[in-house]
Amino acid sequence: MSFKSFALSPLSAAVISIALTHTAVAADEKIETVVVSATRSEGPQMPVATQIKIITAEDIRVSGVTTVTEALRTQAGIQIVDMDGSGGRSVTVAMRGFSATAANNTLVLVDGRKLNNPSLVGPALNSVSVKDIERIEVIQGSAGVLYGDQAVGGVINVITRRAAAGEFNGSVSAEAGTANLENYTASVRQGFENGLSYSLSAQKRNADNYRDNNQSALTNVLGNISFNFDSGKVFIEKQSVKDDLNLAGNLLDREATINRRMTKTPTDYSNLETDLTRVGGEVEFVKNWRLLGEYSDREDDSLAYFGYGDPTPGEMKVKTITPRIVGSISTANGNSVVTVGYDRSESSYQVISWGIDTDQNAEGYYAQVIYPLTQKLTASVGARRASVEDTNHLAYDINFNVVEKVRSIDLNATELGLSYQIDDAWSVFARTADGFRFGNADENGASAPGIDFLDEQTSDSQELGVAWSGKTANVKYSVYQMALENEIVYDTLSSNNYGGFGANINLPKSERKGFLFDGDVKLSEQITLRGNYTNTDAWLTAGNFKGKDVPYVAKNAGNIGLVFNFVENVTASIDANYTGSRYRNGDAANVIAKVEALTLFNFNILWDIKDIELGFRVKNITNEKYADFNGYSISGKLYQYPQPERNYSAHVSYRF
Repeated sequence: MSFKSFALSPLSAAVISIALTHTAVAADEKIETVVVSATRSEGPQMPVATQIKIITAEDIRVSGVTTVTEALRTQAGIQIVDMDGSGGRSVTVAMRGFSATAANNTLVLVDGRKLNNPSLVGPALNSVSVKDIERIEVIQGSAGVLYGDQAVGGVINVITRRAAAGEFNGSVSAEAGTANLENYTASVRQGFENGLSYSLSAQKRNADNYRDNNQSALTNVLGNISFNFDSGKVFIEKQSVKDDLNLAGNLLDREATINRRMTKTPTDYSNLETDLTRVGGEVEFVKNWRLLGEYSDREDDSLAYFGYGDPTPGEMKVKTITPRIVGSISTANGNSVVTVGYDRSESSYQVISWGIDTDQNAEGYYAQVIYPLTQKLTASVGARRASVEDTNHLAYDINFNVVEKVRSIDLNATELGLSYQIDDAWSVFARTADGFRFGNADENGASAPGIDFLDEQTSDSQELGVAWSGKTANVKYSVYQMALENEIVYDTLSSNNYGGFGANINLPKSERKGFLFDGDVKLSEQITLRGNYTNTDAWLTAGNFKGKDVPYVAKNAGNIGLVFNFVENVTASIDANYTGSRYRNGDAANVIAKVEALTLFNFNILWDIKDIELGFRVKNITNEKYADFNGYSISGKLYQYPQPERNYSAHVSYRF
C-alpha cells in the first residue's frame, strides 16, 4: 500500500485511534470550554447528548487556512464542493451523507444568524473573514428542535470576536499568492470600562483564480457596537459585502485533458451585493434567567450574465427574529438548563426574468430541557412546533395562465438524549432526534408537472457516541443511522414544469448510516497529531433508483495533520485530506465509473517575531490534477470543474 493510499484509509484511522487512546495522560486540569450551540446561548460546555467539535482561532491560525471553506474541509463528517477553487461563494457544505450539492441540508450560522438562503444558492461562507473568527462550533447530526428548518445533517456556527472591557487590540495583514492573489485585512477592537465596546474589520480580496474568466473581487466591511451593563447587554451590527465573480463554467472531461484552465463561457459573471443589519441583546430579568433575542435584516442584490440576452437582476430579502428565554435551575445533582424560544423568518426571492417571484414565511416554537438525573447521568429533552407558508406569485394554472398559489405546512419535531460520565475521562451518549426542511423557491420552481410545492422533508435519526478526554489528548467515536421521508432530490428521469428533463421530486424513503472518529494528541512539547475518519453509507430505498448509492457522497473520508514546534516562535503544520471514490453527481443509476479517490497534502509555516507574524503556505503539494465536482449530464456527457494545482501564498501580519 502506498503512503498516499494509507494516509486516510480506515487502517490509518485505527492506527491514530490506538496512538491516541494509549497515550497515558492525566484527565485533570481541563480547561472549561465555552460554547453556544448546545443551548443557543453562551455558557460552559454541558454534558449534552450531541457531538460538538470546537475549531478555535488558534487552530485556524496554525493551519494557515485563509477561508472558512478551508477550515471546514479538514473536519470529520463534512464534505465540501467548491466550484471555482477560491473557497468563496461557489461552495456547498454537506454532512451526514447528503450530496455535497444539496446546500440546504446543513445549517450554517454566523453568531446564531442563519446564512442559508431560500434558494439553491449556498451560504456565502466568504462573507466571514477568518481574522474575525473566535471559534467555529460544528454540531453533528439533526438539530431540528433547537434550530428548525435545514438543520438535518448538522449545524455549523461561526462565532466572531468581540472586545472585552479594558481591552484594545487589532491586526493588519497582507497576503499574496498564485493566480495574482491579493488579500488585505484589518481589524480593531476596543472595550471600555463603562461597558461600551466596538469592533471594526475590513477585507479586500482580489484573485484571478485558477481558470480563465474566473476572477473574483471581494470587499467585506463589518462593524459592531455593544454595551454591557450589570444585567445584560445590547448590540447593533452592520455589514456590507460586495462580491464580484466571473464564471468559468464546467468542462467536458475530454476538454479538461487538453486545457484545464480554459473556459467556454468567457463573458459569464455573477455579482452580488449584501447589506446586513443586526440588533439584539440579553437581559437577566430574574436571577439565573435571561431573555435573549436578535433581529436581522439581510438584502442581497445580484446581477448575473450567462452569455445571451440582457444581464439578469435578482433580489433576495431575509428578515429573522429569534427571542428566547434561557434559565438555570439548581437541583440535587447539578444545574438544569431550560431553553424556550420562538423563531420567525420572512424571506422573498425574485428573479423575474427566470419566472421566480416567491415569499416564504416560517415560524417555530421550541423548548429544550437539559436535566441531571444523577451526578453522572444527564437527559436532554426537546420539542418544536414548526410551520411555513409559501407563496408563488408567478405560478401557472392548467391553461398556463399566471396565477398566485399559496400553501401551508405544520409539523412537529422532538429529541431525546442521554449523556453518561463514566469517570473523569470517559463519557458516552445516545440520542434520537428529528430533522426537517422545506422545499425552497428553486426546488419548487423546477418540480414535476402538476406539483406546485414539494412536500416537507423529514428525518428520524439515532446516534450513539463515546468520548475520552485527557489533559493532552481527546478521542471521540460515534455511529448513527438516519431514515428520511420525502427527501427532496433531483431526478434526471423526470420532466419539470417547464417541459425540460430533470425535476425536483420527493422520494418516499431513503437512508443513511455512518461512523465518525475524531482525535488529537500532544505527542511531545514539540509535536501534536490530529486525525479524523468518516465512513458513510447513503442509499435510496424507494423511487426509480431504489437500492442505489446517493451520488457524490464518498464512503470514506478523513484527515491527518501534524503540528511541529521544533524552533522557538516557529510553527509548521502539514495535513493530508482524503476523499474516497464516489459516483458522479447526476449518476443516480450508478452506471458510470466512480471518481477516483484523492489525497491532497498542504503545508504551512509561521514565524512570530514579537508582534509580527510571517507565514508561507503550499496547497496541493503533490500537484494533483483534480476536480471538486464531477458530473454526469442527462445527455450522457461527463463534465467537471477543475481545481487548482500546486499553489502558494505568503502573508505578513502585525498584531497590536
